[in-house]
Amino acid sequence: MKQTNSASTLIFLAVLLVLSGCVTGTSVGVGMGGGNTRVGVGMGTGGTSVGMGVGGFGLSLNSHGDFLNNGPNEAYTNNKVGINQLLEGKYDDARKTFEDTLQKYPNQPDATYYLGLTFIYQGDREAGFALLKGYREQYYYRGTSAVQRMAAHLEKKPELSAEEIHKAMNRERVDGYKQDIRERQELRRETW
Repeated sequence: MKQTNSASTLIFLAVLLVLSGCVTGTSVGVGMGGGNTRVGVGMGTGGTSVGMGVGGFGLSLNSHGDFLNNGPNEAYTNNKVGINQLLEGKYDDARKTFEDTLQKYPNQPDATYYLGLTFIYQGDREAGFALLKGYREQYYYRGTSAVQRMAAHLEKKPELSAEEIHKAMNRERVDGYKQDIRERQELRRETW
């Protein structure tokens, strides 16, 4: 059976991706798309991430379920650094990174969200949940309400670890975000 060039290339890139896991200090990504759907996978020292874009909307998830929305380039870059610091257990560094981002971009949703989680990791649950309950994402009503609702719910569960809270919050945030995207796509279909 003869393989097409794109299939051969994809297999080659996938092998490189797997092999990159054996090398430290390296990041490798693979992506492909057709029509208006794109999928990419990346692997590096910070973990594994998978991204997918459909019809102009994009979402990138790492192995913890963290994601960043588009925003000012500097804020996006800072938040990405802050998430890596948080995942590496460098909570003081992550806190400083998110606070610096919020100083330059007040009320930036991703920085607010991850600063709240950072406070929880540092043991300051009250401040962390206060930030999460006040989280606002201007264009994502469902995502906003999902984060606020889950923060209020998890605040009443002192037995949960910071990691369990982090994963539960991410699940809700992603679900809310996806629901916002679905509703927009349905509205577009109905309009046209």
